[in-house]
Amino acid sequence: MKINIFDRYNENAKKLMHSLATAEMESKSLFVHYNGELPKGGLSPYSFFTKLPEESEEQGLFFDQVIVPKFYEIRHLDGGSAAIEFLQRRVGLIRYRKEGYRLVQTVEWFSKEDSKTIVKRDAYNLAGYHYASTYFNAKGPYQTDYYNLEGKVIVSEDLVHRAIQLNESSKVHHFENVTQFFLYFMKMSDIEPSEIYINSLSYPLFISRALNIGRQTTLFWQEPMGQEVPGNMKNELEKAVTLKRIIFANENQLTQVEASFPATPITLGYLSAIGEFKRSNHYRLQAFILTNSDNIYGLQDILENFPDLQLTVAAYTNMSTKLLHLEEEYPNIQLIPSINEEMLQDELEKTDIYLDINRGLKVGEILKWAYEQNMLIFSYKEVAQADAHGLVFEEIRDLCNHLSYLLIDRTNWQKLLTKMVEKNGPLSTIQDYQNLLDV
Repeated sequence: MKINIFDRYNENAKKLMHSLATAEMESKSLFVHYNGELPKGGLSPYSFFTKLPEESEEQGLFFDQVIVPKFYEIRHLDGGSAAIEFLQRRVGLIRYRKEGYRLVQTVEWFSKEDSKTIVKRDAYNLAGYHYASTYFNAKGPYQTDYYNLEGKVIVSEDLVHRAIQLNESSKVHHFENVTQFFLYFMKMSDIEPSEIYINSLSYPLFISRALNIGRQTTLFWQEPMGQEVPGNMKNELEKAVTLKRIIFANENQLTQVEASFPATPITLGYLSAIGEFKRSNHYRLQAFILTNSDNIYGLQDILENFPDLQLTVAAYTNMSTKLLHLEEEYPNIQLIPSINEEMLQDELEKTDIYLDINRGLKVGEILKWAYEQNMLIFSYKEVAQADAHGLVFEEIRDLCNHLSYLLIDRTNWQKLLTKMVEKNGPLSTIQDYQNLLDV
């Protein structure tokens, strides 16, 4: 039985699972930690033992549905949070999920002494159920309790010593660490792997080693790497115990490791993500911005210098008079206030350039969605995310120069699109996956 073991259901795990599915190499996915969301068929020991539903009739908990004491008020703050207030004092903070609009991910409760010291953090899953609470003292978080649907504590994790207590109906189990807890979960789930795919050098590697199935584990390395190879990877490269292969998502990292460890018994290779794009880029002179702020760098310069470029600026909320005045002044800008998810996806399908130039929190997963639409993404360095998909420019002037360059000729556009997509290495194919992974 081939399985995937991931630390968390995060973007890297999603990307790898999608690539493997595209290459017709799907396996059961297990997740060491639980953040309130799992893919269909995915398992985590925390959700397995608490048996909390992953879905509900009304997907997610809206921010004003959080239960608070009488006379407490909930006030939306910005694109990512809402305040809980009592007598004009902030007593809590609601943080939103990336998925959906103002859906609750966590609720932080502050101490009575001040409005910055967190004493408790409640976590809600994607279905809107309260699944865990983390408790804090002066040194930081010290314990997390995981609940079933009735609110009973099923799993209690000591965050200082990493010990775990599992409260089953017939017996209380104690585990010295997360690895032991995960191995018990695999035993209770009747999962006996013959081959394992992982994307982390922490718990997934420890668990793979503890299973004692020999060198039957493939590490997909998707993280940054400095001049020094990570310690756990170096140990395996020098004396392989668990790893059969290491597959890099960055071709430069592969070259670095090959040069540093020429005699390693581990197979080394490179594979890019595949199956990410929903469509081709159609080279249309249509650009898009989704924002929760009217502070958009270089917007007026772009409108003045590129009259043939139709620019749509959308927001989930109403828009400021500053933006409304721009629509009156420039014929090549369209504003869409109070856009919903369906309208947003329709607009993304109509445009081929995304401008990541607005200050403030990125709205939802807009950069991921734009990338999936094969849009050419231009980002301004001051607001770009560290792992931004797009081409990042130091100055707005440089961004405008590249806009001018691509608008002159479709060949230039394609060159920039290829540069963006292949900045970590050439695009892989299904055959590349099957060849390298011996399928």
